[in-house]
Parts: sequence; structure tokens; C-alpha cells
Amino acid sequence: MHTIEAAEAPSTEGPTPRLYLMGAGVSFPDQLTLQSLEIMNTCVRICSNLPPEDLDALPEHLRSKSVSLWDTYQENRDRTDNYCDVAASVMAAAAANPPVAWLTPGHPLVFDSVSQKLLRDGRAQGWNVEVVPAISCFDTILAEVGYDPANGLFVYEAYSLVMAGVPLSPWVANLLLQPSAFGTDLAHYQSEWMPDLAPLRDYLLQFFGPHQPCAFVRSRTMRGGPTNIFWCSLDQMTTVTFQSIAGSTLFIPPAEEYAPNSTDTHDVQPETPR
Repeated sequence: MHTIEAAEAPSTEGPTPRLYLMGAGVSFPDQLTLQSLEIMNTCVRICSNLPPEDLDALPEHLRSKSVSLWDTYQENRDRTDNYCDVAASVMAAAAANPPVAWLTPGHPLVFDSVSQKLLRDGRAQGWNVEVVPAISCFDTILAEVGYDPANGLFVYEAYSLVMAGVPLSPWVANLLLQPSAFGTDLAHYQSEWMPDLAPLRDYLLQFFGPHQPCAFVRSRTMRGGPTNIFWCSLDQMTTVTFQSIAGSTLFIPPAEEYAPNSTDTHDVQPETPR
């Protein structure tokens, strides 16, 4: 397990936020920013959905005031109910003894329902809620597939894309989030639940040819770890295994303009609940 050094507390002007929404990056703790470390120094409590063993990588003076809400997420329960319970715990901590940090994987506002609820509910209470920038899966996935978003990038949640009938351009790259949760509102954090990707495949085939390459990408979660990328053609995407799709994002490069440079596959683990 990597460890990190403590950072000096920042000098601040104006009212101190009651609640900080912070991202742990994708590879924790390597991708924690100096700004995040400085802010955590000032907080009375650090609430997180990282497992307790991951939080052990924090310096002791930060670990001692950190609490993991990982056990609040219940298997086979509506994900929204899980998110509401976690947000309620963070709000209670921030109301009782501020300032409080909410530390979540990736960037706090990149596909994170708990952070969105905290931002909305905290500001409705009249609180000063600060969103702290962090490294997201967008940053890491683009680095791993070697794609420059200046050439165009469309981002959407996979199931919502199909349900809303959002049209796609075959000349723009796509990042479709959470294909492993396609078609379900229930939490599947521990079981090897597999979605039926046929509706997603059929929808994408309206805009791309059957041999269009696509990749299920899960960013490496530790320095030097394997690159978890599984390439296939759109017409074969329903044949992927649980190990290839778990916790992944679906990357679809522009049609006929991108040749994958890796066909390696690696086992992946289910994503952190958010």
C-alpha cells in the first residue's frame, strides 16, 4: 500500500466552508492533490466511501479523523436509497462539527450521485459548500487509450443514452459510463451480476458499423498496475465476460479513424460504489 506525506494547512480568507466535496483520484493515494491534502488538514472529520483498508494509506493524523461509509452501501438494494443514506450521514457530520470533507473516488462531480445530493442539500441549508478539483476517470481513460478530446468527445451514461434516444455522430469519440450497471437500478457491488448489453449494442449499431472497434476500459487503480482494456467489435460486445466489463467505461473511437494498439485483457474488480 502506498503512503503519502502530510501537507501544511492552508491559510484561508473569508468564511470557512462547512462542507468540502473532494476527489481521491482514480489511483489512491497517488492522485490526491496537494490542495486536497491541505484542506483535509483543516477538517474536523473526513467522511468517505473508500473502504477502511484504503483509508489506511492516509497519514495517521488524517486517518484518525476519517470514517468509511463503505458498509452503508447494501447489495441488491436500490442505488438511490444507498446514496441517500450516505449523504444523510455526511450532512449530519457537517451539521454537528464542521468543517467536514466528503472524499470520494475520482472527481467529486463526475458521475457521483452522493456529491450532487450533498451540493444541492448543503446549499439549500445555506451552507458554504466547496467543490475541490480532482483527477477523474475521464483524465485516466483518455491517457490510457491515447485519445485527444480536442478531436471531439461525447460523454453519457450508457443506459440513459438508450432510454433517451440521444443521437450519436460516428465521427466523434464516445465515453459511455457504467455499462456494467446497464438496465438495473439495484446495487451490485459484490456479486458477479452481468447486464444484457443487447439493447445497447443494437442502439449503437444505428450509428456505427458492426465491426466498429470499442473498448471496455477500467483505469488502473495503483501505480504500475495492469492496463485494464478489452477491445472488441460492436457486434461482439454482448459476448464480453464479467471480468472484462466490471467497473468499466465503454470507449468508442471515431469511426475508421482509430486503430487500437493493445488487445491485452486483464481481470478487473467491481467499481467503488458512488
